[in-house]
Amino acid sequence: MNKMLFADPDKCTGCNRCTYVCSAVKTGQFAPSRAHIQINNFPHKGFAAPSICFQCPGAPCHKACPANAISRNADDVVVVDAEKCTACGNCVTACPYGMIEQNEQKVAYKCDCCDGDPACVKECFSGALVFQEKTPALVKIKGLQMKQRATEGLPAEKRHQLGKALLLLSRD
Repeated sequence: MNKMLFADPDKCTGCNRCTYVCSAVKTGQFAPSRAHIQINNFPHKGFAAPSICFQCPGAPCHKACPANAISRNADDVVVVDAEKCTACGNCVTACPYGMIEQNEQKVAYKCDCCDGDPACVKECFSGALVFQEKTPALVKIKGLQMKQRATEGLPAEKRHQLGKALLLLSRD
């Protein structure tokens, strides 16, 4: 993949514009809870952190899928084939960042980088979300974020744990 999606929590304002546009593009509704990106807001701390799919090397969601419904596309983005998904939820449990969920029919969904043109990035006026070639600074931020894994909990709990860990990192 030439370009990757990166999130810089130090630039996030917590406005949630990214979640609104993502849900509109992916579901046809302004329903942030259905977005493929989520924001962890800590208003009393003055901090917000975007939760994005890291497109993990050796993606745990991919490994956990017994139906081969999760694969990598030509751009090296981890994608879900809804037609193959058996709604088992193994991928949801396997993701240490809480970035794969199931819809009302229990079909898995996650960020697919909008086929190389992420709507969330276009909507992010603060520059907290970028879709670009790797740079040493962005790779460092992503590496620190990926170290903040959660082993238990629902996706929202895992994302909250990630956001809380990023808050502590930013205050060091």
